[in-house]
Amino acid sequence: MRCIVLALALVCSVGCSRTGEPSPAPAPSPAAASVPKGTLLLGERISSPIVPLAEIASHPADFQNRVIATAGKVTAVCQEQGCWMEIGDTSGQAHIRMHGHSFFVPKTASGHLARVQATVLSAPAEHCADQPDPPAASKATARIELDATGVELD
Repeated sequence: MRCIVLALALVCSVGCSRTGEPSPAPAPSPAAASVPKGTLLLGERISSPIVPLAEIASHPADFQNRVIATAGKVTAVCQEQGCWMEIGDTSGQAHIRMHGHSFFVPKTASGHLARVQATVLSAPAEHCADQPDPPAASKATARIELDATGVELD
C-alpha cells in the first residue's frame, strides 16, 4: 500500500499542477511546429526561406556559392546509394548531391515533394566515381547544381 501511495504522489508531482489539474503540455518548439507530421528529415534542419527554382535558374550569378532553400518534386534518385537526386517544378530543374555523403535520400523518393537547403554550385557537380551518371533525359534538363546539407521529404 505504501508503494502505491508513493507512486501516485510521484505521478501527480510530475504531471499535475498544484491545484490537482493536469499540467498543460509544453508548447512545441517553432522549428518542430514548422515541419509537417510525416516529413522525413535528412541532414540539417532547413532554416533558409524557400527560393523558387525558376528564380535561381534565371539569375544564377546572384545565388552562386550562397546557401539557399528551394523545393520541388523529386524526379530522379541515385539507385546505388541515394547520394544524388533531381527535383523540378513547372519552371525549373536542379541536380542535387548530398554534401560529403553525410546522408542519403531513400531510393524510393521519386514523386515526393522535397525541400532542400543547399549551396548553389558554380560548376556542374561531379558524380561519385562508383555511381552511374543520372539518366540522359535528366542530365539534359538539369540546369541548377546544388550541394545539399539538409533535405525534407513529404
